[in-house]
Amino acid sequence: MQQVYRFGPTPEHPARHLFVFLHASGADARSMIPAAFKYQGRFPSAALVVPSGFFLYGKAPDAKQWFSTKNLSAENRLARVQAILPRIEQLVRREQTNYGVPRERTVLIGYSQGGTVALEAVTAMPELAGAVVAYSARFAQLPQHAQRVPSRIHLVHGGYDSVVSRVHAERAARVLAGLHVPVTLDVIEHDGHGLTHEAICRGSLRLLQGIYEGRRATLH
Repeated sequence: MQQVYRFGPTPEHPARHLFVFLHASGADARSMIPAAFKYQGRFPSAALVVPSGFFLYGKAPDAKQWFSTKNLSAENRLARVQAILPRIEQLVRREQTNYGVPRERTVLIGYSQGGTVALEAVTAMPELAGAVVAYSARFAQLPQHAQRVPSRIHLVHGGYDSVVSRVHAERAARVLAGLHVPVTLDVIEHDGHGLTHEAICRGSLRLLQGIYEGRRATLH
């Protein structure tokens, strides 16, 4: 059974945003709770949803993954992500209904494998979320020419990431910009493959700036 942690906004605020946090492979939902609370410090009216992955990772009962990494390759990565996207959609839609938050105020925040799932989810399902913050992640397959990606994409990557090279984030940023997708890329030069305090702060700042810019755009 999938474990899901939920944290409502502060009592004096109704839920104006929904943040769904997707952890790395080999971790669990609890590993994302510190990041979730840091986001809530900047967004006190956000509802936080922190689910665990769909599958076991190895033999440890608390280690989960969104899709299997056994014999994972460039050839089968996309198919494995696509196979679990209906379950991701079901999860996000359920929470949107629970909190009364629409697509444009829903954000997927993923680290490593969770970031890949978030990126592919909004590419395959453009009406699912208004923004993605992806840490140390990569697309399973870069968006194709003329593909519609209406979400804002914020990429944060460690300059010394030896697990997922920064090249993937840099290439994704170029492709997304070429498709006229609102995208930001922050490479934190001294970071490796990790969800550090600086990375979390940078991603949440970019998200806040993107929301502010979106509001300004509606006033013109």
